[in-house]
Amino acid sequence: MKLMIAVILFMFSGLLPAAAAKPNIVFLLVDDLGWADFGCYGAEFHETPNIDRLAAEGMMFSNGYSACTVCSPSRAAIMTGCYPARLHLTDWIAGHKRPYAKLAVPEWKMKIDHERVTLPEALKEGGYNTAFVGKWHLMPNGATDFEEHYPTSHGFDINIGGCEWGQPKGRGRYFSPFDLPGLDDGEPGDFLTDKLTDAALGYIDGVAKESPFLLYFAYYTLHGPIMAPPEIVEKYKNKAETFVNSKNEFINPARAGMVEALDHSVGRIMRRLNDLGIAENTVVILTGDNGGDHDHTTGGLNGYKGFSHEGGVREPFIVKWPGRTAPGSRCDEMVIGTDFYPTMLEMAGLPLRPDQHMDGVSIVPLLEESSERLKRDTLYWHYPHYHRTMPYGAIRHREWKLIEFFEDGALELYNLREDPLESINLAARHPEQARELLKRMTVWRSAVDAQMMRPNPNYDPERNGKKRARPGARTERGTVTASSFEHSNWPENAVDSNRQSRWAARDGSVPQWWQLKLHEVRELKGVNIFWKNRVWFSYKIETSMDGREWSTVVDQSGSREVRNSSRHSFEPRAVRFLRITVDDLGGGWVSFKELEPVFAE
Repeated sequence: MKLMIAVILFMFSGLLPAAAAKPNIVFLLVDDLGWADFGCYGAEFHETPNIDRLAAEGMMFSNGYSACTVCSPSRAAIMTGCYPARLHLTDWIAGHKRPYAKLAVPEWKMKIDHERVTLPEALKEGGYNTAFVGKWHLMPNGATDFEEHYPTSHGFDINIGGCEWGQPKGRGRYFSPFDLPGLDDGEPGDFLTDKLTDAALGYIDGVAKESPFLLYFAYYTLHGPIMAPPEIVEKYKNKAETFVNSKNEFINPARAGMVEALDHSVGRIMRRLNDLGIAENTVVILTGDNGGDHDHTTGGLNGYKGFSHEGGVREPFIVKWPGRTAPGSRCDEMVIGTDFYPTMLEMAGLPLRPDQHMDGVSIVPLLEESSERLKRDTLYWHYPHYHRTMPYGAIRHREWKLIEFFEDGALELYNLREDPLESINLAARHPEQARELLKRMTVWRSAVDAQMMRPNPNYDPERNGKKRARPGARTERGTVTASSFEHSNWPENAVDSNRQSRWAARDGSVPQWWQLKLHEVRELKGVNIFWKNRVWFSYKIETSMDGREWSTVVDQSGSREVRNSSRHSFEPRAVRFLRITVDDLGGGWVSFKELEPVFAE
């Protein structure tokens, strides 16, 4: 009888549906991605036709979140399915040092413990080939086990570009030479996003017909230094001249060029999947690790990278799952980075591992039906560190969001359904709601063993580094001002005789200026500038007696010479004011480590 059944099954096997093949998974993680950086999320200055097409072929989420407002914790949460608070990996590696702050930062980890089964490890056990391309930033700098925490130590068969760096630090930064592991330096002028895409396509070509694969492509872009191919930058410079900025977007041609290069990369990957005939069995996911590094990249959301509000954590979140997710669908359910782990396991038909991805839930039900709802209705954030914001904890429960600032216990309460821009703090109007959410968050912190801050015995309000540069910061040489400055990179750092510190403008926009008002009139005969970034700078140096009428003493406008320092001499002249204005640069921020006026004896 058994033999007869076997024969019958064999005869009719061609009529039976074949077991569904495990899907390939392409996971695209963008650094410093603002919620409104793509056309499909409202951008008009940036042009992203390939990403918009990806969204039209899959599902867009309107409430997609990163697990932290800075990168390393968010990346660890994706890899483990656990909140950063549970991992005790709660800041970017290696974090800010604030030895005199009011609260002491608790001991925290700068690595993923090997005892944890990571997402790629779980997929490998399920028969997947795995590759990591791009930014890793999950290595314990300076620790004895540093070499044990490359991507290949946490489940990836291949590592191309992943190391301890949080941004490109090669000799050419975003341009060749890249100096990244597993990636050749290419030719002069090659752009990092393009080069990493070449490597990703090479990997896909090699494994497409062999086994299901996970390509985890973590772009270095859009993190600074802000650099893009010159021809694309020129395109956006021209566009900016006539663009009507009705949405208060961030108009930065170099950053827009980075977004376009990213979009081009996504388009190349999608075309290759089609060309190889595997697109219909490949899931493509695209999201970001934290908010954009400027407050005009968030579509009006409050805050941006490093801040506790929505602009720091709400992200584009796009999933294309052919045959399972309806093209052009949208979902308003709350989802977060910890959810990718169980979701990919379920997509692959593999058993879930709730003992590992303890804080993630599979969003497969949402992908198959956008009107579905998850059993979870609460998300949490825990940041016991100093950054652009004070240390804080946050909870979103349905439409309500509460932020607790640890230094003074101040509370902010928002109804995100009625006030998505977090413009009205309702904590005083709804104290019971605030108390209830605070209680929930306190219970959660205990449950995940979140590490809390304690009073700092070395607290010194005069030395805690919390002060921002004042307009007219007084130094030994004179009073220093600037058009803008990045937090902790104060204008006065450029005249402190310490080349380990620097002044950096707030973002990659130009022009930017830096000015020194001398304590008294001096005979100036030269200026030495020690630049921070090894790119070309177009600039001029001016002097004045009264700060109103200026004379140009050095004109390097239009210069494309790359140098570490610029030394200029001229005929001695009596001056009270010295100013340098940079009107263009090869990429990144306007920044120099030191500016030395040379005075006549």
